Amino acid sequence: MTLTILLLDDNPDDRALARRELERHFSGCQIEEVGDRAGFEQQMQAGIAFNLIITDYQMRWSTGLDVLKRVKAYDPERPVIMFTATGTQEIAVEAMKLGLDDYVIKSPRHYARLPVAVRTCLDRAEIRSRAIRSETRLSTLLENIQLGVFRMSLEGQVEEANAALRNMLAEDSGTTDINSHPLMARIREKLTALQKTLDAAEVQAQFDDKRTGSRFYVVKLVRVKVNGHDAVDGIVEDATSLRRAGAEIHRLNAELEHRILERTRQLQEANEALEAFGFSVSHDLREPLRTIQGYAHALRQDFGTVQAATLAAYVDRIDAIARRVDLMVSDLLEFARLSRADIPVEYVSVRDAVQEAEANLQSESAYRQATIHISADANVAVKAHRSTLVQALTNLLSNACKFVQPGRRASVSIKAEAVADGSGSAIRIMVQDNGIGIEEQAFARIFNVFERLHGEEEFPGTGIGLAIVKKGIERMGGRVGVDSTPGVGSTFWIELGRA
Repeated sequence: MTLTILLLDDNPDDRALARRELERHFSGCQIEEVGDRAGFEQQMQAGIAFNLIITDYQMRWSTGLDVLKRVKAYDPERPVIMFTATGTQEIAVEAMKLGLDDYVIKSPRHYARLPVAVRTCLDRAEIRSRAIRSETRLSTLLENIQLGVFRMSLEGQVEEANAALRNMLAEDSGTTDINSHPLMARIREKLTALQKTLDAAEVQAQFDDKRTGSRFYVVKLVRVKVNGHDAVDGIVEDATSLRRAGAEIHRLNAELEHRILERTRQLQEANEALEAFGFSVSHDLREPLRTIQGYAHALRQDFGTVQAATLAAYVDRIDAIARRVDLMVSDLLEFARLSRADIPVEYVSVRDAVQEAEANLQSESAYRQATIHISADANVAVKAHRSTLVQALTNLLSNACKFVQPGRRASVSIKAEAVADGSGSAIRIMVQDNGIGIEEQAFARIFNVFERLHGEEEFPGTGIGLAIVKKGIERMGGRVGVDSTPGVGSTFWIELGRA
């Protein structure tokens, strides 16, 4: 039987390297590559008719956990491997809880482990398929753990329960009838939230009793399918002591929070910048470096065995990715500089700043092919740091010329007009284009570091340009924004105090 694999990854280079490794070990296997949401939805509608699914964790359109939930909800026995470089131990643990079959780190030296994981998963799937009819009940374990475990019908009737749960509730209420305990009534109220298989919910309930005092329970619920029938499995924890300890910790935390509030305010901006930098290093900078390592590894293995044109293509990709990394590092350093550097303001002519930005773009082909119209009075000036304002306008103008539909000539209009703000009058500078446009829900996040709405194959760039614009304008006391209609165009604007 021919092995069929569905490969989900929004990075074409990672898909190519993974395909190469798989085809080397599984001769004649059929691999379907999917790099976007539309392709995944099409495969789901078709019934994901593959022996195995391999998915990245961090993709522009989804995460590996969401893919895992969708696949396991459709077929809990379908093997899924997460092949990623951005996951953490916590993500791996959560994925395993959701039914992940294997977790492979994505790096050149781990590519060889991918075929091993595939073979192991297929072997395990075969074993599961033979053993699924004879479910092994772990009664000994369930009867000895300190957590209450039960299985309930969708109508709310407890069908099975371990001794720990019976003892726990009997000690609380003095009755051995689990179904009559008020905790079960609370649980039944939550059952309507479990609409489909693998839906999960949590119940927290506190009961006051003169005999035993206040008791606090935490219940984890999940809807399951057992032998073709739906049911609800639950785990009950008597968290009374933890609750009391938590209340005391909360009181102490409140005191500490009051003491450090002023310091926290001062450090907040630095922490946000550090968090953004940490993410960029762990994902957006390591991704191209990992790809370079992958191509170098492939180059070393294929040297002397493939045509020179193929080796040259590897070298071209390494060179292109290295140039992109250099631009990313430069932009990241500029973003960091704007976060900490002194930015003294002066009176800057808007028309002069726009003309200087145009001069910076003379070498870009997209700019030279665009139609640019400037509508700004020569006397209009703003309170700004000249080089920072010029850089912001350069980035906005470059984007306006670049993000256009294939075959359409960019048409950009730059305007400056007075607007009223909370502190007096301001000048709004608008860069209007006829480009691809942006969905409204993405307006805020496009100004984040390394936030990209499109793949590198469609529109190359570092994903830091708009973050630099926002950081620079806000450091000058201004603000930025965007208005856009998909398919029609966008208007990016910046506001600064009027000189």
